[in-house]
Amino acid sequence: MRTLAPLLILFAAACGGDPPNVGGSCTATDGCDDDLTCNTTVPGGYCTTACTTPGSTSECPEDSVCDSVAGNLVSCVKICTTSADCRADLDCNGVSGNNIKACKPKP
Repeated sequence: MRTLAPLLILFAAACGGDPPNVGGSCTATDGCDDDLTCNTTVPGGYCTTACTTPGSTSECPEDSVCDSVAGNLVSCVKICTTSADCRADLDCNGVSGNNIKACKPKP
């Protein structure tokens, strides 16, 4: 059993972990998890990835939904329940096409 312990730890680490940091602060070159890019048109940056169907969660990483974050372009935004779920410079606002809310820049 002792030789299996390192394998079990490695397996648990690979299966666990936090969802990607969609909605996180970033710069053009740093701050986003793999497979995410930084939308620098949002003050403080916004880690996201492209999507095409507003209101859909199927194209986005865990805990995010497709909607506009800045302007008319859509991308994956962090799902929230209240503004406390978002960065201090973002609000928890409705998403087009459903009853989900997401962290978006304050108006």
